[in-house]
Amino acid sequence: MLILIGSSAFLFSCRKDIFITNPEAKLAFSTDTVFFDTVFTTLGTATQRFLVYNPHAKSIKISSIELAEGKLSSYRINIDGEPATSLKDYALLPQDSIYIFVNVTIDPNSFQLPFIVKDSIVFQTNGNVQDVKLMTWGQNANFLRDSILECNTVWDSDLPYVISNHIGVDENCKLTIKPGVKIYSDNFSGIFVWGTLEVLGDTNNPVIFQGIRPEIYYQDIPGQWWGIHFIRESKDNVIRNAEIRNGMIGIRVDSLPINTNPNLLLENVKVENMSVVGIVGYTAHIIGFNCIVSNCCKYLVVGELGGNYEFYHSTFAHNSCQCYSHDPALSFFNTDNGSYLNDLNVVIANSIIWGPKEEETDFRKTGGGQSSISISNTMITTKHTEFNDFGNIMNKDPKFINPCNYNYELDSASLAINQGDPAITGLTPYLKYDFSGFERKDGKPDLGALEYKN
Repeated sequence: MLILIGSSAFLFSCRKDIFITNPEAKLAFSTDTVFFDTVFTTLGTATQRFLVYNPHAKSIKISSIELAEGKLSSYRINIDGEPATSLKDYALLPQDSIYIFVNVTIDPNSFQLPFIVKDSIVFQTNGNVQDVKLMTWGQNANFLRDSILECNTVWDSDLPYVISNHIGVDENCKLTIKPGVKIYSDNFSGIFVWGTLEVLGDTNNPVIFQGIRPEIYYQDIPGQWWGIHFIRESKDNVIRNAEIRNGMIGIRVDSLPINTNPNLLLENVKVENMSVVGIVGYTAHIIGFNCIVSNCCKYLVVGELGGNYEFYHSTFAHNSCQCYSHDPALSFFNTDNGSYLNDLNVVIANSIIWGPKEEETDFRKTGGGQSSISISNTMITTKHTEFNDFGNIMNKDPKFINPCNYNYELDSASLAINQGDPAITGLTPYLKYDFSGFERKDGKPDLGALEYKN
């Protein structure tokens, strides 16, 4: 008994020295500020984290860790695996560290422009008070969830539109989207059109479609949302001056048009970073002027079961920056199951079809219908010798300025400069100017969607 009492006293006297108590001893942090890019009100963010270090040779007791605004804070924290707004008397071993995880949900208010939501995590140790600041850009939005829009809806708000669980445009109804509108869609959410979609951006104020996460980390991640899907009954659709990014299938068009107009007219439209395909049509009629389709994980453009596809002064860049594709950039075919005889008509002129593989095209004429493939005055990466004529430039690098940074302007050494057919450029007033609004040269237009600016 005397031995046990003596041992306990000895251990107790040793434990008094287990923690460093010098007021000069402080904690160290992996960052002094945890910053979230723009977060939409009422929606949670991705979680961020930082490390708290004990740089000393002895353990240190953190008297308290707490959110400065406590339960009123917009932020939530997890300390070493425990969700809490505060924690008392935490022992941190010598040369050890712990993670603190942070996320935020912001309540809506009356502001239209982004606003700042601040707080801090406060640490008290040996009489010292240290903190890590929390800062978030918050923004109000128009929230839409699992709904069919009213007929003749117009989106013209300074606030972005945030979609969850899809929205639809009903048959014989129209959704009009005005310049500068930004649309963000949640995972597997998209826009389904039975009626008509009219996107009317302008050169300086394009309409933006993208995933719901505006943080820098997500700005170039494919597959964040579904895409825009035009159903069989849809008609007279126009997308003008728009960017469609980071989805699964950027644009899908089903079936032949129900009138003499194409299912979809595209003018100055950029589709990029799709996990499956940029544009796909099923026996559809799609016309594109000044389109840029790039960096998709499978195909850039697909036309299945026949249809009519026309692209003029467009750039198809199958560069492998975010993901590598084993499939060709363009694939068109009229193969069917034997029940239908669908014609296939493809016209591509004054354009660029480029990628790192030897073959970036796939044209199959195995269906029962007629097939017509016309490619002229186009820089093309292909082994198909039938395209050797018609003003085409075969298997040359177009020398884009910076394709992995989505800059498809032409370098001064590009062979695509001055090689366009002016008769093609004159087909429509749409083509007088390039994708960026720069006027094309009379008589010597360049290939692709962007004119060389010398």
